[in-house]
Amino acid sequence: MNFTSTPILVVGDIMLDKYYLGTVDRISPEAPVPIVNITTEESRLGGASNVANNIATLGGNVILSGAIGYDLFGKEIERMAQQKGIQTQLIKTEQPTIVKARVLGGKQQIVRLDYEQKLMLSESNLQQYEQKLQSLFPLVSLVVISDYGKGLISESLCQFLIHLAQSQNIPVIVDPKGKNWQKYHGATLVTPNVKELGDIAGFTIPNEDKAIEEAARKILTAFRLGSLLVTRSEKGMSLISTSQTIHIPTRAEEVFDVSGAGDTVVATLSLALASGNDIKESMHMANTAAGIVVRKIGTATLTREELEAAL
Repeated sequence: MNFTSTPILVVGDIMLDKYYLGTVDRISPEAPVPIVNITTEESRLGGASNVANNIATLGGNVILSGAIGYDLFGKEIERMAQQKGIQTQLIKTEQPTIVKARVLGGKQQIVRLDYEQKLMLSESNLQQYEQKLQSLFPLVSLVVISDYGKGLISESLCQFLIHLAQSQNIPVIVDPKGKNWQKYHGATLVTPNVKELGDIAGFTIPNEDKAIEEAARKILTAFRLGSLLVTRSEKGMSLISTSQTIHIPTRAEEVFDVSGAGDTVVATLSLALASGNDIKESMHMANTAAGIVVRKIGTATLTREELEAAL
């Protein structure tokens, strides 16, 4: 559980999660919608930066790399990362920083507002970015690719990272998005949920052990992956590799908010593996961590003390 000597590089789509919390006492006379009287405003690191935040909160050493805009939201992400002890290697683009703003009345989410544009790096910017990333590899023991489908994790960049990691014997864990898994070809471990697994398989997969095992083995072969860790909601998680299959039941007694739980799984699993734990121990830690954060409101993290107590 001592994660301080495990430097991890997180590359992916960086977002800012904003929460506007208030009370609802009446319906608007202008339209049949509730009026939320805002009493509290919160900002949290989201997307890839939530993975990095989970690693840092658990006591790990993390470098966060991704894109932000030339705007106040980007500056807010930089400030928050610095406060939390997260090292950053960020690029700035003309596209605005991705923001997801949620309005909550009481404990009920009323609406979500998204600020985002698809990120498109020019060839010269991509080459410069790849050089920056390459300079970080001697500093880290594991790489996490956090793909939220916002444009940064292109097939070109993803394959660059995986090939570079392979050449230096560094494991790569991918949190996937979308139907183009060719870009994850050769990754050490990929962490889809059941729906994402079905999207790649081309058909709906029942949330049952045998069905998931069969689909996972075909996908492992197709994309030459080391293993798949399938998160299965109320049924826990399953690891499928060429050599073994492990099923672990869920640890959540009460589910309040699942947003960001996948980030917590990836962060905890990465830390545990980089610290020398075997895959089964690492899965138990990640599963327990997810069971803690889903009982919290919004994009949440947990401390090492919370994880130790639950374990």
